[in-house]
Amino acid sequence: MKTIITNEKDERFLKLVHELDLGYYKRIGEDLKKYESYNEFKQPHIVILLLDSNNPVACASYRICKEDSVEFKRVYVKKQYRKHGIAYRLIKQLEAGLDESFKYSYIVTGKNNFAAIKLYQKLNYKSIPKFGQFKDDETVVCMKKKF
Repeated sequence: MKTIITNEKDERFLKLVHELDLGYYKRIGEDLKKYESYNEFKQPHIVILLLDSNNPVACASYRICKEDSVEFKRVYVKKQYRKHGIAYRLIKQLEAGLDESFKYSYIVTGKNNFAAIKLYQKLNYKSIPKFGQFKDDETVVCMKKKF
């Protein structure tokens, strides 16, 4: 298996994001529509893909929020590849490649997405007050990491 760095326009990444969204729709249903505009790729993303025999099996990305911070988004590992630390390694690899000017990273996830929350805590993310469009949203958790 190997990783490659690409961007939000990569068709392999978009296919994985589609699988991620389908999983969310199965669990959350129509309520997920309120996040569609937030999850659109309006800004450039740095994307890491994990390939197994050139087949995309996992991804993670980030976008620049401010001059000193990024937001990690669209972290996904296909079901048969889970529980092997792949998401952890992908995020760590992206973090290692960040410019030193970035001091913080943010993550927003569902409050019932226990596996993701556990992963982010293991990566030293801490819960913070909700911000932006999530300020009054009881279904999400906002987290932050200081580098």
